[in-house]
Amino acid sequence: MIVNGVVERDGMANKKRNNLTCKKGWWYYRLCWGTGGVNHKEKTIPLKTKDKSVANRHGKFIDGIADDIRNGIYNDYQIKHLCYWLNDKRTSEIVDMTLQDFMPEYLAYKESKQRASSVNRDRISLNQLCDFIGYSKPVAELNYLHIEGSNGLINHLQNKGYSNNGINITLRHLRAFFNYCHKKAKVINEPIEFDMLPADERECFIDEYQIQAIHDYIDDEKNGIDSFFKRCYIFYEFTGCRAIEPWIGELYGDWLFVDASKSKGKNLRKIQLSDDLRAILLEMQAFRDGYVARKSPNPNERAYERISKTLKKICRIIWPGTTFPSNRKISLKSFRHHYGIKRVYITGNIFQVAMEMGHKNVTTTQLYLRFQPDEIKQHFPSLIPIIESMENMPRNMQDGNKKMGTQYPTINKLSSLTR
Repeated sequence: MIVNGVVERDGMANKKRNNLTCKKGWWYYRLCWGTGGVNHKEKTIPLKTKDKSVANRHGKFIDGIADDIRNGIYNDYQIKHLCYWLNDKRTSEIVDMTLQDFMPEYLAYKESKQRASSVNRDRISLNQLCDFIGYSKPVAELNYLHIEGSNGLINHLQNKGYSNNGINITLRHLRAFFNYCHKKAKVINEPIEFDMLPADERECFIDEYQIQAIHDYIDDEKNGIDSFFKRCYIFYEFTGCRAIEPWIGELYGDWLFVDASKSKGKNLRKIQLSDDLRAILLEMQAFRDGYVARKSPNPNERAYERISKTLKKICRIIWPGTTFPSNRKISLKSFRHHYGIKRVYITGNIFQVAMEMGHKNVTTTQLYLRFQPDEIKQHFPSLIPIIESMENMPRNMQDGNKKMGTQYPTINKLSSLTR
């Protein structure tokens, strides 16, 4: 039954109005459907005219495709090409959006949400996909077989020698892209799901002996490495900072605050600094300011890249060829893992360590518990007394402390910068 232009169905008002509306002299086609409330849907299509007779003509054209728009057959990109007054060619044709067409829109969206380094990794992941299946591939035709299977991207990257961990980084960024295509842009009808690869068994922490070897190499003047780099590595070791955090945080007294919008974990991170660590931080920021003075692009990234490259250079000299354990890899992030492992044992409180490190989820911090005590004692001799005291503790006391979330006494992490 039709009442006042509204179709009544099963007691619900199915609002299906196709209206011409004028805003500031310009005409629009307002397409509404749904049952009202949370089910109400609406799309406004510009008619690009101030002339009502032209607007009526354009409106009649949209009437012919209105049902297909409601049913999701045509997305916004295709509507632009179907409505001749909305595209430069002044033609009406069905055009599938390609990866090359869609990438700029997606990356622009990510730039408003993520750090520049994360957006750059999105760009790399999308380029890897496009290099494999072609930039002209319609987005609507994408499916999980382009990722998995014998002819998928995963197999392609494995054949090129990429590690599982590296491929998983690409897959995580592509998963975010597919979710955007489905949930926000609505250019694909179904979510694209695929499995991640098993992580490579490669430990990335740096142990106390390796840190000492790096310090000894820098201390040897004939090697020509400025002692500034040693102080940088000490800062990372005793704060657990991510590589870029010394430069994106704000110093308030003895605390380094990393804003939630800049933090990877999306939580405000507060790092307490000793006088020595505070002095090192100021020195590192002055190092960055040198790039600013030289008008270098991305001075924060340039600063930590220089420190990172120096670390890799030192490691290649100390452990040339295959003399370094094959399952180990050292980078600036290795100091963060070093910090996490030690703090878990020193504090015995995994929730505190998760907060200190800015982890969004405590399950990330739990990865530091996967090592056997004997393995920890081998790589972290300073933790031997703590581990042995825990091993000698009566069983009932161990169970009680585990229930309380604390196994060891809290020790001030900033009491000393020396071994």
